[in-house]
Amino acid sequence: MLRNLALALLAVVILTSLAAAQRTLTVKAANTEFEVTLPDQQLAATDAELTTYVTRGATAIAAYFGRFPMKHVKINIRAVGGDRVRFGRTTPQAGGTIMMMIGREATADALASDWTLTHEMSHLSFPGVKGDHDWLEEGMATYVEPIARAQAGYLTPAYVWNQFVDSMPKGEPATGDRGLDNTQTWGRTYWGGALFCLIADVEIRKQTHNKRGLQDAFRAIMQDNGTMEYEWGIDMIFAEGDKATGTHVLETLYAEWKAKPVEVDLDKLWQELGVVKTGDSVTFNEKARLAAIRKAITDSR
Repeated sequence: MLRNLALALLAVVILTSLAAAQRTLTVKAANTEFEVTLPDQQLAATDAELTTYVTRGATAIAAYFGRFPMKHVKINIRAVGGDRVRFGRTTPQAGGTIMMMIGREATADALASDWTLTHEMSHLSFPGVKGDHDWLEEGMATYVEPIARAQAGYLTPAYVWNQFVDSMPKGEPATGDRGLDNTQTWGRTYWGGALFCLIADVEIRKQTHNKRGLQDAFRAIMQDNGTMEYEWGIDMIFAEGDKATGTHVLETLYAEWKAKPVEVDLDKLWQELGVVKTGDSVTFNEKARLAAIRKAITDSR
């Protein structure tokens, strides 16, 4: 009994110590208050550097969606080994909570080059999708994150399109693929969803003479309470998005891609957009047929 009592007391001491080791940093950015909980004296990054990190993510999201989706967000930072950001996860708890694992040795440069927090903030700006449609939630965030950072001035368009050229092939269907709704591999979930978003974006812009894009669809969805606090059916999401662009692109594309593999001729797409791979980077052909669409996707609104 005494041994059990001692263990119980030790647990209380440990929990109390852990609680005392946490502190809160308040960051105000994009008309939103971020309550950042972080371990005390365990990170190389300073409060000023963490404030900049949060501010840049919030600014990028506001640039893409027109505003930040919520007025108050909790960010819980956990210190882990290493010198970079390791992981992030977002839940609708308390209106919006993001958990970030950041390396103890991560510097300001590591935070500035990280994509994870902006990706997680993208999730706050989109409804939870009812059913097995992780590809839409993760694909949306994978597609939006670099574009949002480019529109906020943190990435160059060349960086974004180089990433797309290198990574979009990961989203192509492999042998045995049964469509986006039925193929839950990592590549199809993240980059298959992102590829769906890219093709939808280009097609919306083609049909509207570049006056509307997927960004308009996502903005309309968020403005209609389409944030992580709410769950929507996928048909409702696409109907709302199509209404905002005056097209049927999302509903039509989903009908084609949901239950069968659809391969995209990416080489042809890059050529039409004027994206030319040169070594480890890209250059742009401004005379390409869809060059104006490419520019509109990453240009600031």
